[in-house]
Amino acid sequence: MEKKSIARAIQKSLNGGTRRRRVRWLYGFIALISVTMFILFWYTNVFHDAILSNLELRNGTLSFLFWQKPPVNLEIKIYVFNYTNVREFESGNATKLKVEEVGPFIYRENLSRMNVEIHENGTITYQEKKTYEWISGKSENEKVIVPNVMLMSTLAFSRNLSYLFQIGLTMFLSRIRAEPFLELSVGQYLWGYEDELYEMAKQFSSLRSVFILDKFGLLAFDNGSSSDRITIHSGTDNLGIIERINGLENYQIWGDEKCDRIYGTDGSMFPPHWIKQPNKTLFIYAKDFCRKMPFHYDHRNFSNGIPTLRYKLPSNVFTSTRNKDSCFCPKESHDSIIRTCPPTGTLNVSACKFGTPMIASFPHFYLGNESLFEKIVGLEPRQERHESYIDLHPRLGITVNMNMRLQMNVEVRKAIGIPFSGNLEDGLILPLIWLDTGIGEIPESLRQILYRSHYMVNAIEAVLQWCSLIGVIISFGVLFTKMKKERSRQTKESIETKLDSKLDRPVPETELNRL
Repeated sequence: MEKKSIARAIQKSLNGGTRRRRVRWLYGFIALISVTMFILFWYTNVFHDAILSNLELRNGTLSFLFWQKPPVNLEIKIYVFNYTNVREFESGNATKLKVEEVGPFIYRENLSRMNVEIHENGTITYQEKKTYEWISGKSENEKVIVPNVMLMSTLAFSRNLSYLFQIGLTMFLSRIRAEPFLELSVGQYLWGYEDELYEMAKQFSSLRSVFILDKFGLLAFDNGSSSDRITIHSGTDNLGIIERINGLENYQIWGDEKCDRIYGTDGSMFPPHWIKQPNKTLFIYAKDFCRKMPFHYDHRNFSNGIPTLRYKLPSNVFTSTRNKDSCFCPKESHDSIIRTCPPTGTLNVSACKFGTPMIASFPHFYLGNESLFEKIVGLEPRQERHESYIDLHPRLGITVNMNMRLQMNVEVRKAIGIPFSGNLEDGLILPLIWLDTGIGEIPESLRQILYRSHYMVNAIEAVLQWCSLIGVIISFGVLFTKMKKERSRQTKESIETKLDSKLDRPVPETELNRL
């Protein structure tokens, strides 16, 4: 019987030890899971990356559908510079031209991306189709007096032609009675009017692929389907970055590899990891300028119900270096190494416009050189009205709000022997129009998505982070408590064992005799 009770005691002790080991392993496993979750939610981007994976442009996803046919249209406010004293200037009674800003003429841009090809290397190739619809503001029928852009382009083009050709051109300009200024309706000026110089230009074989429209207008070439095939990255790491246009990674426009490189997004979205770096410069590739436009972080803002990050176009974006080595200064000729820089605050984009003497700037020559105002009266540059910025979603990198404000100008380039520029001086830059491009009204459904993607996602992430922290504290607290109890039990058993051993040992004979 004694042996059996001893065996049962031993078996009971072994079973208790096994259970305790299992409990210790269980608590240890729970603590390990808690630590893992804590590290994942506090020190990695697992949750953030899981959210951003929904931004990838994959066929059939909501983000792809929104990209292919944006639910939000751009709203473009156009202001036209009306020249009010042309007669006085041409007669010599006025030494400066006077301009008056007319507008806004407000249009809605409808954008769709068509002929989409999805490639296995994580890129997408497509074409853009843009149409413009007048929605409010002043009437397109309003009459304005504006520079004759086709004449200015013809004069610039003829400077490098032979003397005989210049004589023939002079005879043609005399026949059509070309004037340096035209009176047109705003609708004609922007979207197309009949012009004999334009019809003549279309006869040249080298220009037929460019002048495919029936009428000439400042913005007519942007209206309709674009022939450019654009290739962008579709993954979140480089989301929206343009890789190629018409198969080319750079244009041979500026004669410099760095400046000719095609890089940046179209401005609707940016790689989310870009905006996680406060000092990171964002780039928009402006096809109309054949160059990338940098945007620098300025401050936190609040747009459409959510906090945003505001990035601004820097004030020196149209400033060339003084030693005239800037790659954005056009070369004097194709083989020349000498570059001619326009006045500070302007960008000569003629190389991007097939030789048309177009100049870009901020509206009203904001931040421009004083020489730009010497022959023009009526310009009123103001920072709050004429600077450009974009507001980005702080997590998704999507443009939530924007005001892109840029001005189109034409440079007078006189040709010797062709007296059709009137009293305009050679090199004079004439403002034409300026555009304020913003985001139209956001549908309530999309507004809710943007709202939830900030507040709800942030709340869920915070709950997961704090729950993981609390889980670590509780699991380790329970584990330490269990280990303390185990040590106390082992100490107690050790003491009991020693006492039992003392009680069970045989009594010495000397002690028995004493009793």
